[in-house]
Amino acid sequence: MKEGAQAGSGFPDLTETSNVMLFAPDEDDRIPCFEPLAEAHPQERQVLVVSYTRQPAAVVDAWETQVGDLPATGGIVTVGQPETGFESPGWEVTRVESPGDLTGTGIELSTRLSGLADTAGVDTEVVVCFESVTELLGHTDVQRVFRFLHVLTGRVRNAGARCYYRFDPAAHDEQTIATLQTLFDGSVERDDRGWTVRR
Repeated sequence: MKEGAQAGSGFPDLTETSNVMLFAPDEDDRIPCFEPLAEAHPQERQVLVVSYTRQPAAVVDAWETQVGDLPATGGIVTVGQPETGFESPGWEVTRVESPGDLTGTGIELSTRLSGLADTAGVDTEVVVCFESVTELLGHTDVQRVFRFLHVLTGRVRNAGARCYYRFDPAAHDEQTIATLQTLFDGSVERDDRGWTVRR
């Protein structure tokens, strides 16, 4: 971990969990799912970040601040954001033009996930950070998102990977959460005391 990178914050042990609902409020700079990744050696992880709100430069800046050292492989998929031509050593950037294009997004994620899984070593973990389901729900309805996530969560499990799906807890009603929660293996929430398992 580079000097100045912040260590983890007591994130619950989710070693056997493939798909995790991650409830954390929207913040300017920090990416919540990077916090558990700062608690171990990033060189042992292949990381894919799916971002609906951040440009690639902001994702890389957040990684350097929160984690530090580069992952074994880094990938960023921006959705619904302008083309920037951004390049950074250790990170491969691709783009899906429309945030409502669930088919295109699904194909891109499946391709990238399969590639990471195929090249992962015995001691390398594949981790996906989906930033964020809240933003996705702003572009399409709950039932379409459910079908999209149903396919994605299955592909994550089949790849032996782990994916964190961020939700802004203040942005969703109980019915929406109840509809989507059946897709996930567990959920965690951050509050003023840190991270806790959500019941």
